[in-house]
Amino acid sequence: MFCAGQVGGKNRRVTLGTYGALTPKQARDMARMELAKIAQGEDPSYERRKQKAETVPLEVVVKSYIESKKLKPLSIKDIKTHRDLNFKAWKKKPLSQINRDEVKRKFMEISERSPSQANQAFRIFRALWNYAIAEYRYPDDSPVFGENPVNILSEQKLWNTVQPRNSKVPIDKVGLAWNVLENLNQNPGQLPASRTMVDAAMFIFLSGCRVDEATALTWDRVNTEEKWWYLDDPKNHHEVTLPLSDLACQIVDSRPKVNEYVFASKGKYGHIKEIRTPMKKIFEAIKSNVSAHDLRRTFKAIAVENGIEKWKFDLLTNHKLADVSSKHYMETSDLLYLRNEIDTIASWIVEQARIANADNVIPMANRKKA
Repeated sequence: MFCAGQVGGKNRRVTLGTYGALTPKQARDMARMELAKIAQGEDPSYERRKQKAETVPLEVVVKSYIESKKLKPLSIKDIKTHRDLNFKAWKKKPLSQINRDEVKRKFMEISERSPSQANQAFRIFRALWNYAIAEYRYPDDSPVFGENPVNILSEQKLWNTVQPRNSKVPIDKVGLAWNVLENLNQNPGQLPASRTMVDAAMFIFLSGCRVDEATALTWDRVNTEEKWWYLDDPKNHHEVTLPLSDLACQIVDSRPKVNEYVFASKGKYGHIKEIRTPMKKIFEAIKSNVSAHDLRRTFKAIAVENGIEKWKFDLLTNHKLADVSSKHYMETSDLLYLRNEIDTIASWIVEQARIANADNVIPMANRKKA
């Protein structure tokens, strides 16, 4: 059931309800009210669209944001985690009803539990709000959402100061840590799933890559004959071909070809997602709590120990170069010219493992750093 009229020369139709749900009198009364609004110049279509835009809840904005953006799986996971944990009370709340004071209160509340999580949560919320400004518009194309309420955190200098993590395998225990992984791989009782994690941990140790870059490595992006591997969509969106040491190639060649992934798993992703088991064993051996990402920092520490220049290990770990001339005049996509550096790191790790296994061997002093 509907009634119709004109606004500004345009036909407009207002749905009153389904047939049978209203009595004829109710329908007539509703029609008179709607036609009176139309006669006064009100556009019922505009009002419906306006109301819909103003009442879009946070969870809908999150869904639309994830679907429209090209995001990494880890980024999607972080967004959903904050939606379901830190912003649980806001999930069904219209985004337009979340103001600066609420942002400040929620930020302080989360900060009491974890300052770093509070920072991350509201960087995500800020991005969601900025997306909503562009995505949700009134019929006249004016924005539904005004100033980003997260601005209050900058204006009042409320962002938490969080020191970056700098943990890594101590340089004098690298050999011990490597031996832990070697011993796990040589254990005949090691389960295939655990062995896969160990192989991935060794690959990260030797390459300095991020955990997800190793665990999601596909066979078509690695060539052990020519000793290289390829990152087509890394975190910094800079695709790159990287050299592989002989030892890393041996690890890859030892892997069974179960599916498209080098470090395959029977799980829903087809590949492992973490290397917690071998990292726990390393922690037990070196008496120092280190994470999977700490292997990446350890790689850099090894590079420094061997006198490798910073720009070189920045490239090998796929960090963007800060130096302007380096960015514009240096090859940053094909890094096979850094093969000597990747071999040096691998050889040093093996030598440290040998030293750790031989109590009576005293290591020679490092050669003078370049």
